[in-house]
Amino acid sequence: MAGPIRTTLLRTYAQTREHPAKYRMIRWLGRHVFPADGIKHRAYEDIDLYLHPRDWIEYWLLRGDDYEPLTLKFMKQNLRRGDIAILAGVNFGLHVAVAARAVGDDGRVIGIEPQPSALLRAAQNLRLNNLLHRVSLVSVAIGDRADLAHMAWAAAANSGTASLLDEGAGLTVSMITLASVIRAQKHPQVRLLLLDVQGYEAQALAGLNDDCLPEILVVEIDPEFLLRANKTADALLQQIVDLGYSLHSLDGARETTDSRSFPERNVIGLRKGVEVIWAT
Repeated sequence: MAGPIRTTLLRTYAQTREHPAKYRMIRWLGRHVFPADGIKHRAYEDIDLYLHPRDWIEYWLLRGDDYEPLTLKFMKQNLRRGDIAILAGVNFGLHVAVAARAVGDDGRVIGIEPQPSALLRAAQNLRLNNLLHRVSLVSVAIGDRADLAHMAWAAAANSGTASLLDEGAGLTVSMITLASVIRAQKHPQVRLLLLDVQGYEAQALAGLNDDCLPEILVVEIDPEFLLRANKTADALLQQIVDLGYSLHSLDGARETTDSRSFPERNVIGLRKGVEVIWAT
């Protein structure tokens, strides 16, 4: 890891005012000066992460900006000690770390991720925060059936955008259903499921059954990936409603299948009778 002085200088430069040449300079520093794992940085409340500017979200955090603050706040407020949470898509581990902090040692977080580099990155950041023992990281993709699937390697600029819709050189990954993940738990009642699978949300939701539905869904509604998947937002939202969930924004506003704009591109699905604290 970087020495204290180098770390301070790199973090200070990342947080200087944006200018046309800054991103080119920070990318050069990333190639030649930043340690391969990045530098330790306080990313959210009391959570430190190793961050590197090769990934634009990590650079966003390095320069002092927030990333999905409402989603993180919603998760923190609505995951309780002893809960089970499933996060499909772990990226560099920020959301998994927040969930693991919330559920405590009596709870469990299952982080599902088919990209080996993202799993390693998330494990490194969970270990940094002494949270890895609360998390089961599972190297699979989520779909509507058990199968094998091709997945292209993640782009260095944002490993979190890797999708089963991508083409190109990659690896063969195992695909399983969410129902099989939930039924494998000793206590199969899942409090929260976060679904960030880059256009594969419809197939992932099709792998749920009525006897194993989470109390809360957090589902990404990304127009670009839905277009690539040949899906529409209203069809995906209707699929959530058909599973028995009501639709809401992170701030609690009631939504319909005709809604198109959601804060942080995430919609909340609630089972009947489930109470939550909204992120306002």
